Amino acid sequence: MTSISTVHLAARHDSVAARELAQEHGALTRQMASLQRRVSEQVRAQAQQLAALEEEVVCLRGQLIVTRTCMLWGLGVAGVARPMPRRPHAPVIAAQEPMAEASSVICQTGCVGHAHPWLEADGQCRRTGVACNQVT
Repeated sequence: MTSISTVHLAARHDSVAARELAQEHGALTRQMASLQRRVSEQVRAQAQQLAALEEEVVCLRGQLIVTRTCMLWGLGVAGVARPMPRRPHAPVIAAQEPMAEASSVICQTGCVGHAHPWLEADGQCRRTGVACNQVT
């Protein structure tokens, strides 16, 4: 009978060991899932940061091209287009804002870009009648 009780005892011990092993496996699986979520979030954040930096590089390259072109054409700093402020979300724009932007573009291309043909001797703009703020 000792061999039967030994077999029972060994089977019970194997059953307890199997349960402990299953619990440990479950705990490790949960930890791995948590780690995988954190790494995925970090990779996603890194990709967003990389996209933002690439966008900034493109904008800076454009500004450099404009600046060099103006310098080579002899327009100086007055010919350099100022960068538009970035708007993360496009809110409803007031009617005056597009007009001011359009006026700025007309000033940049029609006057500043062509050595100020609309500029009076006293600093007034012939087109708008106000003082020119593009002259340096």
